[in-house]
Amino acid sequence: MENSENSDERDKPAGKSDKVGLPLEILEKYPLLKNYEIKNIDPAELKLDIRTRWKCMFGCDYYGKRKSCPPFVPEIDEAEKFLKSYRSAFLFMVKFESYDEYMDTKKQIQRFLVEVEGKLVESYPMAFTLFPGGCDLCDECEFPNYENCQARPAVTSMGIRISDLGVELGDKWLVSMILLE
Repeated sequence: MENSENSDERDKPAGKSDKVGLPLEILEKYPLLKNYEIKNIDPAELKLDIRTRWKCMFGCDYYGKRKSCPPFVPEIDEAEKFLKSYRSAFLFMVKFESYDEYMDTKKQIQRFLVEVEGKLVESYPMAFTLFPGGCDLCDECEFPNYENCQARPAVTSMGIRISDLGVELGDKWLVSMILLE
């Protein structure tokens, strides 16, 4: 799928934003983020599922090793309060072409999210992003020293089921979320 916003949006000059406010000059720095979709969502309508945390605990190599993952992210009840405190958000989903490209695409999304959050706080002081999967910003995580860490919680670590967002296993979409206000 090509960018669900008008594909001409990608041709805007630097300093412009797409329809939901993503600064395009930032997006253009990340070549693997070319096939993306943006969906507005109401975070209060998200139904959290404790089973996503159990999947983290039993089966994920990032469990206990990344600040973006359990047990270092809030429990489901706190995550629910946090998400419901926001009135608007959008999903930023990027299609990756092959599983060989997966990790590079994921790293670019995470760098993009940190950068775009920094830009969005000018208009939305409480802007906050959720990563697609465990953090891979650093080549080697400095666990447990997080002094300069820019990790954000993984979407699933917050109890959000990716399938509830319309993405199924094997669809080759990396799903992240940007909470605005």
